[in-house]
Amino acid sequence: MSDQPEHLPSGLPLKVLDAFLADAPWKSTSVLAAGAATVAGLITWLNDLMSPALARGGASYIGGFLIGWAFRRAIKTAAVMAGLILGAVALLKSTGWISLDWASIETHVSQSLSWLNGEAEGVKHLLTGYLPSAGAGGAGVYFGFRKQ
Repeated sequence: MSDQPEHLPSGLPLKVLDAFLADAPWKSTSVLAAGAATVAGLITWLNDLMSPALARGGASYIGGFLIGWAFRRAIKTAAVMAGLILGAVALLKSTGWISLDWASIETHVSQSLSWLNGEAEGVKHLLTGYLPSAGAGGAGVYFGFRKQ
């Protein structure tokens, strides 16, 4: 008999989800400390003892940490997928099943990279506007991306 409820499918999707959440960001000491600071800041702000700056700083750190953690996971997944795709293309090219127009590929890659650069600038401005404390959010992104 399985520990899993019967209405949940077994197999690969759950194993992938378990691997993805293996080192969940909410288990980090800094996230727990920032969460405690956020709760303390909210309580003191609601009781008119101080401004909501502590709550904003803690929440910004947590948000940044989660963004950094997710970004690191996305980069790892993208690297694996790119490796598999490049391996498949190399295999298909060596067997003669496909031929590649490298000039066209280079043009598309350069256009995609310039578009991506513009979009990254837009995301940076968006995040800076929505994270009340950009310093705490930036520190959270750094530590979330770095989390082992």
